Amino acid sequence: GEDVADEEVTTIPGWAPTVSLNVLDTVQNGEEDEEELYTQRSKLFRFRDAEWKERGVGLAKLLKHRETGKIRFMLRQEKTEKIVANQY
Repeated sequence: GEDVADEEVTTIPGWAPTVSLNVLDTVQNGEEDEEELYTQRSKLFRFRDAEWKERGVGLAKLLKHRETGKIRFMLRQEKTEKIVANQY
């Protein structure tokens, strides 16, 4: 047998996508108006059903809002960037 190089399929005749996606230059994460006061890699636990359960590992941050002055604690999971703690 002969190896045939795969080619990328970009269009399919007779089919049109129902949704078109646009590529964004930047993605906002909700931290744009805040100053980072403290950051540390941490592991978050919660106490439930008489035992400690791990919620995630990631960067724990103390963020201060530039206009209101409110400070919040936030932790996002390292791999998924999912917010697992967000407390004012």
